[in-house]
Amino acid sequence: MTKIEWDDSLSVGINLIDEQHKMLIDRISDLSKAVDAQQGIQEILKTIDFMLEYTNFHFSTEEKHMSRLKYPAMNDHLQQHDEFKNMVNTMIEDWKEDGATKTLSNSINTYLINWLYNHIKKTDVEFGQFLKKQGYINIE
Repeated sequence: MTKIEWDDSLSVGINLIDEQHKMLIDRISDLSKAVDAQQGIQEILKTIDFMLEYTNFHFSTEEKHMSRLKYPAMNDHLQQHDEFKNMVNTMIEDWKEDGATKTLSNSINTYLINWLYNHIKKTDVEFGQFLKKQGYINIE
């Protein structure tokens, strides 16, 4: 399966966001391991549910700061978050209906990794640059 690991190229330069991204990467790694180990559907769905909960927590952190600081690209950023959540929910439903097929497992894993990697490298880096220009290196 495709794998992702944290490295400095994924840093947006904002400690809180970087730490949350590291946690998201860990959750995706946990999912990959669960699928590779052919754990039962319930274990895999539990891992996905936790990852989705953490993703919502992370998105709300970013969105709170975007709103407060009137981030000019906020609407586009929020749209990406919504598209991600919708896609993951659709995949979960497919998984529940079709079972944990290797093809579906691989496509979920690949989608999550590609989306997160591309979102961090472009969209979140731009937000990090905006925060730094506003003087916010450490946010809570």
